[in-house]
Amino acid sequence: MKSTYTILGLNIGLHDSSAALIVDGKMVAMGEQERFSRRKRAKDEAPIDAIKFCLEKGNIDFDKIDLIAFGSSQKLLDEWHELTEEEIKNRVQLDDPNRLFPKEIFSYSKLPEIVSIPHHLAHAASAYYMSGFEDSAILVVDNRGESTSTTLFHGNNGKIEFIEDYPITESLGLYYRTAAQYAGLCGEHKNVGKLMGLAPYGKPTEPTPLQVLDGKVTFDQLENISNMRGIDIPDKRTEQLLNYYLRNCYPYEIGLNSDVMAYCNFASSIQKSVENALVRYCEILKEKTKSKNLSIAGGVGLNCSANGIIAKSGIFENIFVQPVAGDAGVAIGAGFKALYEKSYTANFKMKHAYYGSEFSNEDVVNSIKKYNLKYEHLDNNQIAKKTAELLQNFKVVGWFQGKAEIGPRALGARSIIGNPRKRETLVRMNNIKEREMWRPLAPSVLEEKFFDYFVGPHASPFMIVATQVHHYKHKEVPAIVHIDGSARPQIVKRDTNPMYWNMINEFYKLTGIPIVVNTSFNTADEPIVHKPENAIEDYLKSDIDALVMNNIIIVK
Repeated sequence: MKSTYTILGLNIGLHDSSAALIVDGKMVAMGEQERFSRRKRAKDEAPIDAIKFCLEKGNIDFDKIDLIAFGSSQKLLDEWHELTEEEIKNRVQLDDPNRLFPKEIFSYSKLPEIVSIPHHLAHAASAYYMSGFEDSAILVVDNRGESTSTTLFHGNNGKIEFIEDYPITESLGLYYRTAAQYAGLCGEHKNVGKLMGLAPYGKPTEPTPLQVLDGKVTFDQLENISNMRGIDIPDKRTEQLLNYYLRNCYPYEIGLNSDVMAYCNFASSIQKSVENALVRYCEILKEKTKSKNLSIAGGVGLNCSANGIIAKSGIFENIFVQPVAGDAGVAIGAGFKALYEKSYTANFKMKHAYYGSEFSNEDVVNSIKKYNLKYEHLDNNQIAKKTAELLQNFKVVGWFQGKAEIGPRALGARSIIGNPRKRETLVRMNNIKEREMWRPLAPSVLEEKFFDYFVGPHASPFMIVATQVHHYKHKEVPAIVHIDGSARPQIVKRDTNPMYWNMINEFYKLTGIPIVVNTSFNTADEPIVHKPENAIEDYLKSDIDALVMNNIIIVK
């Protein structure tokens, strides 16, 4: 057996394509294709730029890769779809090497071994192997993966054991997406998380077809369509759900965008029904595994409010939610699952999400010169103090530091930040982002001060588990408190992001508040910024007051 083993994990799907490089049992780099191509969710794109980034970051030639692992199985998907020969001929061949590894870009004489890891197993591996838990219940919930929508696993001593799964007709991801569509909140890029933000404005008074009855998660109010061809089920289920909402749920009209608040009770009802279903799945997992730990992945795992309910339920003592819970994360899971299948082991815990691109001060200055902007070069302490002073004066700052975070949530590497002490900050930052005013923004809080402001017990460095803000603190930080008193905090650790920690600590010294408002550094319908040029362009076209990139600062 080789002492060094290099695996390239890939998501090769039609959206959120990505790559992860694993060397000696450790993740060296991860790239999401959308960051490079600048097309949100990289629809229909192979992860070519993401692969190039990973290889460059790892200083590895393509022909040095020992194994490539896909986070889905074209074979299993085709079997479930029950395609005709004509349909097979016309569909996109997701695993085609010419699509994924064009020779004009990647120079190699022979492709390494390629394996396909079933989609939900790859999701499960992305959570379990990154959690640091030896023993863990594993919950995977998304729209669909091959023939399943929810799968329960048990991870123990490096092995992942299948428990049970649930079909596409019971998909919580499809259910939630269709509800967002009914409320007019599911745009071109499937921004279904907006429904989560709207839900706290209402009460769960509307009927829903998703229920937990006699301990079973069920859609029994809808006609059974399980005997249809797999490829036809999602569209038929979407039609059924929309018809149900139109018949039963106020305001009895699809996508009335000009009156979105009319859907707040509907949104609350959908959110509540999903939370109830997820809690029931967790109860089943607890019964089956007896584990005190839970690992979560799949697109529904990005539902911070639901994660908060799971944490509050007390079913499990410890919870890890993969920060790249959506499909991009299967690149990580496929790579690590393949590693274990080759009888290698890994002692790797995902303590942070900073595995993306990095640019030097020289890169930043060269980019600034293209725009003929004045800038100042400061040392680390000066940058922290200057940024804190700007925030103290209620300026909004673009923050571009070190290695980019992976996943959809900005975590103090590619962020727009503001002062939480006035509600006006939320208004300004939502305007900059071209977001609806009713959508909340998240807090980044010094790890040491988390419990001073937030109800425990699950403090997350990934901004992915919602919790309540202590009521007596609402007046201090109104910009980060949602209408129901909740927030989705990110704890900032000094050892994993020292620049961000130092800056927030300087702000704390000035104001007595150990928190800044944090949202992703991008404007509407674009991915999080990748290059310094992306940050500069967003800064120039928006109402951002200052731009801090590494040790370089620009102030309007």
